[in-house]
Amino acid sequence: MGRIGHDAGLSRRSPVTMPDGFGELLICAKKGDEEAFSSIWRVFQPGLLRYLRVIGGQAADDIAADTWLQVIRKLASFTGDDKAFRAWLYTIARHRHIDWRRQAGRRKESLVEVEVLDRFPGTDDTSGKFETSVSTQSAVALISTLPADQAEAVMLRTVAGLPVSVVAEIMGRPPGTVRVLCHRGLHRLARTLEGVVPDEASEAAALVV
Repeated sequence: MGRIGHDAGLSRRSPVTMPDGFGELLICAKKGDEEAFSSIWRVFQPGLLRYLRVIGGQAADDIAADTWLQVIRKLASFTGDDKAFRAWLYTIARHRHIDWRRQAGRRKESLVEVEVLDRFPGTDDTSGKFETSVSTQSAVALISTLPADQAEAVMLRTVAGLPVSVVAEIMGRPPGTVRVLCHRGLHRLARTLEGVVPDEASEAAALVV
């Protein structure tokens, strides 16, 4: 399967980290300290943009800007640590993306319904192979070729580093569905990197490996 990039910067095991003292930064940002807010923005903006470029394409920058405007407006009501903030941020971003699609009048992409998925375990082995292969930019471009639901699950779980339970809440899907969407997406990506065009049969077979 080849190596899937040690320098990819996509490791789910090494999600974006917050500078020391997130709680203090948050308090200052809530009081209107622009430098404190900028520190938070600098940590989370790159990952947010990668996610939005996958689900929102060329509108990613506009959606990101709108997302941060919502964050500023609602920041006073937020409580939690940096992990909770990340989940909150991506939830807002997804809602803004949905609003953008409605406003743009674009046809809503249907999400693939996956039956009886909670019985399947996670697939960290496939994820590990993908996490070590390509540059961040190339990886995001590659993820963008996946079906929409698989791409979003992979971005939130593997790139943003969010737990399955949080991804499930953001996407409005059962945890088991999220696990299988990630597995299918990562399996498809691994096969693509091997030069093999994935098909439904090979994806179905991968679920029982």
